[in-house]
Amino acid sequence: MITPCELITEQIGLLFSCSPVNQYIRIQTPFLYPDGDVIDIFYRAEGDAVTLTDLGETLRWLRMQTVTQ
Repeated sequence: MITPCELITEQIGLLFSCSPVNQYIRIQTPFLYPDGDVIDIFYRAEGDAVTLTDLGETLRWLRMQTVTQ
């Protein structure tokens, strides 16, 4: 059976990279937050359930964008 990393490498490998991290597969995208940080998404399959998340990084970044006085 082909793994998600193998699929990413075969189909869109020039734009995305893939590596296992703990129980997830980290997918590094070519997209950036406005501050220049790379947007990573994390994939995990358990039986019939699939989870695709950024592990809260977008919300963390938005919380940091506060008005200073």
